[in-house]
Amino acid sequence: MNLLIVDDEVVAMKGMLNGVRWKECGIDGTIWTAYSAQKALQILNVQQVDIMLCDIEMPGFNGLELLEVVRKSNREMPCIFLTCHASFEFAQEAIRLGCKDYILKPAPYELIEEKLKKVCEELNETRRVKEQARYFSGEKEEETTETERRNWSPGEIVEQVESYILAHLKDSDLLVTDIADKLHLNKDYLNRVFKKAHGISISQYLIQERMKLAGILLEDEKNSVNLVAEKVGYNNYPYFASSFKRYYGCTPSQYQKEKGKHEL
Repeated sequence: MNLLIVDDEVVAMKGMLNGVRWKECGIDGTIWTAYSAQKALQILNVQQVDIMLCDIEMPGFNGLELLEVVRKSNREMPCIFLTCHASFEFAQEAIRLGCKDYILKPAPYELIEEKLKKVCEELNETRRVKEQARYFSGEKEEETTETERRNWSPGEIVEQVESYILAHLKDSDLLVTDIADKLHLNKDYLNRVFKKAHGISISQYLIQERMKLAGILLEDEKNSVNLVAEKVGYNNYPYFASSFKRYYGCTPSQYQKEKGKHEL
Protein backbone atom coordinates (compact mmCIF):
# COMPACT_ATOMS: atom_id res chain seq x y z
CA MET A 1 0.00 0.00 0.00
CA ASN A 2 1.46 3.37 -1.07
CA LEU A 3 0.95 6.61 0.85
CA LEU A 4 1.25 10.31 0.07
CA ILE A 5 1.81 12.69 3.01
CA VAL A 6 1.05 16.36 2.32
CA ASP A 7 2.11 18.88 4.97
CA ASP A 8 3.90 22.23 4.69
CA GLU A 9 5.43 21.87 8.18
CA VAL A 10 8.86 20.25 7.79
CA VAL A 11 9.14 19.32 11.47
CA ALA A 12 5.71 17.68 11.53
CA MET A 13 6.49 15.76 8.35
CA LYS A 14 9.83 14.44 9.63
CA GLY A 15 8.25 13.58 12.95
CA MET A 16 5.62 11.42 11.29
CA LEU A 17 8.11 9.77 8.96
CA ASN A 18 10.27 8.72 11.91
CA GLY A 19 7.58 8.20 14.55
CA VAL A 20 4.81 6.24 12.83
CA ARG A 21 5.21 2.46 12.44
CA TRP A 22 4.15 2.41 8.81
CA LYS A 23 4.38 -1.29 8.05
CA GLU A 24 2.29 -2.15 11.08
CA CYS A 25 -0.42 0.12 9.66
CA GLY A 26 -0.35 -1.67 6.31
CA ILE A 27 1.78 0.91 4.48
CA ASP A 28 4.29 -1.50 2.98
CA GLY A 29 4.99 0.32 -0.29
CA THR A 30 6.31 3.77 -1.19
CA ILE A 31 5.74 6.82 1.04
CA TRP A 32 5.69 10.02 -1.00
CA THR A 33 6.03 13.42 0.66
CA ALA A 34 4.90 16.85 -0.54
CA TYR A 35 5.25 20.20 1.23
CA SER A 36 2.50 21.84 -0.86
CA ALA A 37 -0.70 20.91 -2.65
CA GLN A 38 0.92 21.79 -5.98
CA LYS A 39 3.73 19.28 -5.39
CA ALA A 40 1.18 16.70 -4.26
CA LEU A 41 -0.67 17.03 -7.57
CA GLN A 42 2.57 16.46 -9.48
CA ILE A 43 3.09 13.22 -7.60
CA LEU A 44 -0.53 12.13 -8.00
CA ASN A 45 -0.28 12.67 -11.75
CA VAL A 46 2.57 10.20 -12.17
CA GLN A 47 2.34 7.79 -9.25
CA GLN A 48 -0.06 5.15 -8.00
CA VAL A 49 -1.05 6.57 -4.63
CA ASP A 50 -3.42 4.42 -2.55
CA ILE A 51 -4.00 6.68 0.47
CA MET A 52 -3.40 10.38 1.18
CA LEU A 53 -2.61 11.77 4.65
CA CYS A 54 -3.09 15.51 4.21
CA ASP A 55 -2.82 18.70 6.25
CA ILE A 56 -5.65 21.19 5.65
CA GLU A 57 -4.06 24.58 6.38
CA MET A 58 -1.35 25.21 3.79
CA PRO A 59 -0.28 28.27 1.80
CA GLY A 60 -1.48 28.46 -1.79
CA PHE A 61 -4.43 26.15 -2.01
CA ASN A 62 -5.27 24.05 1.01
CA GLY A 63 -5.87 20.35 1.61
CA LEU A 64 -9.62 20.59 1.07
CA GLU A 65 -9.09 22.22 -2.31
CA LEU A 66 -6.51 19.55 -3.16
CA LEU A 67 -8.95 16.75 -2.42
CA GLU A 68 -11.64 18.51 -4.45
CA VAL A 69 -9.32 18.49 -7.48
CA VAL A 70 -8.64 14.79 -6.88
CA ARG A 71 -12.36 14.01 -6.68
CA LYS A 72 -13.08 15.95 -9.89
CA SER A 73 -10.65 13.62 -11.67
CA ASN A 74 -12.88 10.73 -10.50
CA ARG A 75 -10.31 9.33 -8.08
CA GLU A 76 -11.82 7.65 -5.04
CA MET A 77 -8.51 7.54 -3.18
CA PRO A 78 -9.07 7.45 0.61
CA CYS A 79 -7.91 10.59 2.44
CA ILE A 80 -7.27 11.30 6.12
CA PHE A 81 -7.10 14.99 7.02
CA LEU A 82 -4.85 16.59 9.65
CA THR A 83 -5.68 20.02 11.06
CA CYS A 84 -4.74 22.28 13.97
CA HIS A 85 -8.25 23.73 14.23
CA ALA A 86 -11.50 21.96 15.16
CA SER A 87 -13.43 24.00 12.60
CA PHE A 88 -17.02 22.96 11.88
CA GLU A 89 -16.71 24.34 8.35
CA PHE A 90 -13.56 22.31 7.72
CA ALA A 91 -15.17 19.15 9.05
CA GLN A 92 -18.33 19.69 7.02
CA GLU A 93 -16.37 20.20 3.80
CA ALA A 94 -14.14 17.21 4.53
CA ILE A 95 -17.22 14.99 4.92
CA ARG A 96 -18.68 16.34 1.68
CA LEU A 97 -15.49 15.38 -0.14
CA GLY A 98 -15.63 11.87 1.29
CA CYS A 99 -12.58 11.94 3.56
CA LYS A 100 -12.09 8.81 5.66
CA ASP A 101 -11.12 10.55 8.89
CA TYR A 102 -10.23 13.88 10.48
CA ILE A 103 -7.37 14.13 13.01
CA LEU A 104 -6.54 17.13 15.17
CA LYS A 105 -2.87 18.13 15.38
CA PRO A 106 -0.69 17.53 17.24
CA ALA A 107 -1.82 13.90 17.24
CA PRO A 108 -0.21 10.91 18.94
CA TYR A 109 1.48 8.67 16.40
CA GLU A 110 -0.53 5.77 17.80
CA LEU A 111 -3.73 7.54 16.72
CA ILE A 112 -2.40 8.08 13.20
CA GLU A 113 -1.42 4.40 13.09
CA GLU A 114 -4.90 3.36 14.22
CA LYS A 115 -6.65 5.47 11.58
CA LEU A 116 -4.31 4.35 8.79
CA LYS A 117 -4.64 0.69 9.72
CA LYS A 118 -8.42 0.93 9.52
CA VAL A 119 -8.29 2.57 6.08
CA CYS A 120 -5.79 -0.02 4.79
CA GLU A 121 -7.99 -2.87 5.98
CA GLU A 122 -11.07 -1.35 4.32
CA LEU A 123 -9.17 -0.77 1.09
CA ASN A 124 -7.83 -4.33 1.03
CA GLU A 125 -11.32 -5.72 1.63
CA THR A 126 -12.77 -3.59 -1.17
CA ARG A 127 -10.08 -4.81 -3.55
CA ARG A 128 -10.64 -8.42 -2.52
CA VAL A 129 -14.38 -8.16 -3.24
CA LYS A 130 -13.72 -6.49 -6.61
CA GLU A 131 -11.19 -9.17 -7.53
CA GLN A 132 -13.66 -11.92 -6.70
CA ALA A 133 -16.35 -10.24 -8.78
CA ARG A 134 -13.90 -9.86 -11.67
CA TYR A 135 -12.92 -13.52 -11.43
CA PHE A 136 -16.49 -14.84 -11.46
CA SER A 137 -17.48 -12.67 -14.40
CA GLY A 138 -14.22 -13.12 -16.30
CA GLU A 139 -15.55 -14.33 -19.65
CA LYS A 140 -18.31 -11.75 -19.81
CA GLU A 141 -15.90 -8.95 -18.88
CA GLU A 142 -13.42 -9.94 -21.58
CA GLU A 143 -16.18 -9.97 -24.18
CA THR A 144 -17.31 -6.49 -23.09
CA THR A 145 -13.73 -5.20 -23.12
CA GLU A 146 -13.16 -6.36 -26.68
CA THR A 147 -16.37 -4.62 -27.78
CA GLU A 148 -15.31 -1.42 -26.05
CA ARG A 149 -11.88 -1.49 -27.72
CA ARG A 150 -13.44 -1.63 -31.16
CA ASN A 151 -15.45 1.48 -30.34
CA TRP A 152 -12.62 3.55 -28.83
CA SER A 153 -12.30 7.08 -30.16
CA PRO A 154 -8.80 8.48 -30.89
CA GLY A 155 -9.02 10.47 -27.64
CA GLU A 156 -9.80 7.32 -25.66
CA ILE A 157 -6.92 5.49 -27.32
CA VAL A 158 -4.53 8.28 -26.29
CA GLU A 159 -5.84 8.15 -22.71
CA GLN A 160 -5.30 4.39 -22.59
CA VAL A 161 -1.70 4.78 -23.82
CA GLU A 162 -0.98 7.53 -21.27
CA SER A 163 -2.43 5.48 -18.42
CA TYR A 164 -0.48 2.37 -19.41
CA ILE A 165 2.80 4.29 -19.68
CA LEU A 166 2.36 6.03 -16.32
CA ALA A 167 1.66 2.68 -14.66
CA HIS A 168 4.77 1.05 -16.19
CA LEU A 169 7.44 3.78 -16.09
CA LYS A 170 9.79 1.55 -14.08
CA ASP A 171 9.65 -1.27 -16.66
CA SER A 172 13.02 -0.95 -18.39
CA ASP A 173 11.96 -3.11 -21.34
CA LEU A 174 8.71 -1.28 -22.10
CA LEU A 175 8.28 -0.84 -25.85
CA VAL A 176 5.61 0.63 -28.12
CA THR A 177 5.00 -2.91 -29.35
CA ASP A 178 4.12 -4.00 -25.81
CA ILE A 179 1.58 -1.20 -25.46
CA ALA A 180 0.04 -2.01 -28.85
CA ASP A 181 -0.21 -5.69 -27.95
CA LYS A 182 -1.77 -4.88 -24.57
CA LEU A 183 -4.42 -2.68 -26.19
CA HIS A 184 -4.86 -5.06 -29.15
CA LEU A 185 -4.19 -2.27 -31.63
CA ASN A 186 -1.85 -1.90 -34.59
CA LYS A 187 1.46 -0.32 -33.56
CA ASP A 188 1.71 2.07 -36.52
CA TYR A 189 -1.91 3.19 -36.14
CA LEU A 190 -1.37 3.69 -32.41
CA ASN A 191 1.70 5.87 -33.01
CA ARG A 192 -0.11 7.98 -35.62
CA VAL A 193 -3.09 8.64 -33.35
CA PHE A 194 -0.84 9.47 -30.39
CA LYS A 195 1.49 11.77 -32.33
CA LYS A 196 -1.47 13.65 -33.79
CA ALA A 197 -2.73 14.33 -30.26
CA HIS A 198 0.60 15.15 -28.55
CA GLY A 199 2.92 16.20 -31.34
CA ILE A 200 5.48 13.63 -30.17
CA SER A 201 5.81 9.88 -30.59
CA ILE A 202 4.91 7.37 -27.88
CA SER A 203 8.62 6.68 -27.31
CA GLN A 204 9.32 10.39 -26.83
CA TYR A 205 6.37 10.67 -24.44
CA LEU A 206 7.71 7.71 -22.44
CA ILE A 207 11.11 9.42 -22.05
CA GLN A 208 9.41 12.72 -21.13
CA GLU A 209 7.34 11.14 -18.35
CA ARG A 210 10.33 9.19 -17.04
CA MET A 211 12.32 12.41 -16.81
CA LYS A 212 9.46 14.20 -15.01
CA LEU A 213 9.29 11.39 -12.46
CA ALA A 214 13.08 11.34 -12.09
CA GLY A 215 13.02 15.07 -11.31
CA ILE A 216 10.42 14.56 -8.58
CA LEU A 217 12.34 11.65 -7.05
CA LEU A 218 15.65 13.52 -7.06
CA GLU A 219 14.13 16.34 -5.03
CA ASP A 220 14.20 13.92 -2.10
CA GLU A 221 17.87 13.71 -1.05
CA LYS A 222 17.26 10.26 0.44
CA ASN A 223 16.97 8.88 -3.10
CA SER A 224 20.33 8.08 -4.67
CA VAL A 225 20.70 8.84 -8.36
CA ASN A 226 21.22 5.13 -9.10
CA LEU A 227 17.99 4.23 -7.29
CA VAL A 228 16.12 6.94 -9.20
CA ALA A 229 17.46 5.57 -12.49
CA GLU A 230 16.07 2.13 -11.63
CA LYS A 231 12.71 3.51 -10.51
CA VAL A 232 12.19 5.24 -13.85
CA GLY A 233 13.14 2.24 -15.97
CA TYR A 234 16.88 2.66 -16.63
CA ASN A 235 19.16 -0.26 -15.81
CA ASN A 236 22.06 1.50 -17.52
CA TYR A 237 23.01 4.54 -15.42
CA PRO A 238 25.18 6.32 -18.05
CA TYR A 239 22.26 6.14 -20.50
CA PHE A 240 19.92 7.55 -17.83
CA ALA A 241 22.38 10.36 -17.02
CA SER A 242 22.69 11.20 -20.71
CA SER A 243 18.90 11.29 -21.22
CA PHE A 244 18.47 13.34 -18.05
CA LYS A 245 21.05 15.92 -19.13
CA ARG A 246 19.39 16.32 -22.52
CA TYR A 247 16.05 16.94 -20.81
CA TYR A 248 17.12 19.16 -17.89
CA GLY A 249 20.43 20.58 -19.08
CA CYS A 250 22.36 19.22 -16.08
CA THR A 251 23.37 15.89 -14.57
CA PRO A 252 21.10 14.08 -12.06
CA SER A 253 23.62 14.82 -9.27
CA GLN A 254 23.72 18.51 -10.10
CA TYR A 255 19.93 18.66 -10.23
CA GLN A 256 19.59 16.99 -6.82
CA LYS A 257 22.20 19.27 -5.28
CA GLU A 258 20.52 22.43 -6.58
CA LYS A 259 17.06 21.27 -5.48
CA GLY A 260 18.46 20.44 -2.06
CA LYS A 261 19.73 24.00 -1.70
CA HIS A 262 16.39 25.33 -2.80
CA GLU A 263 14.51 23.29 -0.18
CA LEU A 264 16.77 24.66 2.56
